[in-house]
Amino acid sequence: VALVGDWNIAPADEDVWDMAAFDGATHVSEPERKAFNAIIDTRFTDVVRPYTPGPGVYTYWDYTQLAFQKRRGMRIDFILGSPGLARRVVHAEIVKDERRPGKKGDPSPSDHAPVLVDLRR
Repeated sequence: VALVGDWNIAPADEDVWDMAAFDGATHVSEPERKAFNAIIDTRFTDVVRPYTPGPGVYTYWDYTQLAFQKRRGMRIDFILGSPGLARRVVHAEIVKDERRPGKKGDPSPSDHAPVLVDLRR
């Protein structure tokens, strides 16, 4: 089983570019982090983190503040796996190339980067 998506929670201080900038903000509050960890406590695992150690590894950058260029991001997109799925992971990555600005006239990138996991059969 995989629980996948934009969780809007940065479960650890290293999951945001500057904890001081998030003082009292959403995404890092104690209730949010408690809720995230309650899922982890049910034996789900962040299957991406072992392949993308931090700090400074993010999945989201505010596009209105040039945050990508300034490396001011947050890691808020997760793939959490059950024990059976976690054993099958052979690679994971955050594809930041999709987030880089293109040439003039290109479609605007998302404010989130794709998160990919490769599984063995």
